Amino acid sequence: MLRHLYPWHRPLLSCSWSRLSLLKHYLFTMKLQSPEFQALFTEGLKSLTELFVKQNHELRIAGGAVRDLLNGVKPQDVDFATTATPAQMKEMFQAAGIRMINNRGEKHGTVTARLHEENFEITTLRIDVTTDGR
Repeated sequence: MLRHLYPWHRPLLSCSWSRLSLLKHYLFTMKLQSPEFQALFTEGLKSLTELFVKQNHELRIAGGAVRDLLNGVKPQDVDFATTATPAQMKEMFQAAGIRMINNRGEKHGTVTARLHEENFEITTLRIDVTTDGR
């Protein structure tokens, strides 16, 4: 009975092309231009972004800040993700004269930089073949 009322109530991996196109029909892209999003672009973040772009690395907003922005709430804590490794980030920051603080996160791929009186926590993007439980 449930199968007849809700034909899409099957596992996503076994879906047909018609169900996949139906799913795509309900997905959308949203461009953020809210005041909350624009407020994130401080002088420190602009300088940090320029540094990563100059070194051909991506810098993305990650974590709970993305959820907050999509809900129209100003994020209290903004984390970043990058394609640069911790060693590459440390090298970039040292060459640019940017102070790094709190090196406890480096073993997890996170470097914290202090720029224009702001702390920026940046974590290396990674794709694990086998997860480490996190």
